[in-house]
Amino acid sequence: MSSELMLILTYIPRKDSESRGYNPWLREIDMPFFNSVKKIEEYTNWKLAPESDPLVDWTHFDFMRIGKGVNPEDIFVQPDVAEFAAAWTRQWGRFPEAEDMSDNYEIHIVKRIREGQRARGGLVALVLAPNRANLPEHAEIWGAHEMVLGTNQLGTEFAVVSLPYVDNGTIDQSWGEKILISECIARP
Repeated sequence: MSSELMLILTYIPRKDSESRGYNPWLREIDMPFFNSVKKIEEYTNWKLAPESDPLVDWTHFDFMRIGKGVNPEDIFVQPDVAEFAAAWTRQWGRFPEAEDMSDNYEIHIVKRIREGQRARGGLVALVLAPNRANLPEHAEIWGAHEMVLGTNQLGTEFAVVSLPYVDNGTIDQSWGEKILISECIARP
């Protein structure tokens, strides 16, 4: 059973990551590892579409749904998870030698405000500062709860709207302040 809390990681991998095989590594190593951690219910990797990049200070994000009753902060203190995160920083982080890991990624704890469509396709709109009255009924709404690492990159509230691959005019700018189109890189 799902928790009302979720972890979201926001980050920018090192510039040469794609040419060194970052996306296949996410599919073959990262996503399977995190989905094997008992306290994690589902972990997926996402990348912002190029037109969304200038709107925020990050290009990638990961949804980490945790099990009901799991303390989100307990995820990253598990030795295997802590070592995996350190290895990610060495291999893919922008600043692998940084003492402050928030130079490489931010970890947000968010709380569900409104249940929505959980089954997502390959595209989503991440809507920052959403206008609840204009969102589609199937939109999930989440609110800032606490930061584990770094500063809040998502604002006080955001929505997740599943999108079809074919653009049929489903995106409405009235949904919110910033609409970030994102493509799934890896999921179970």
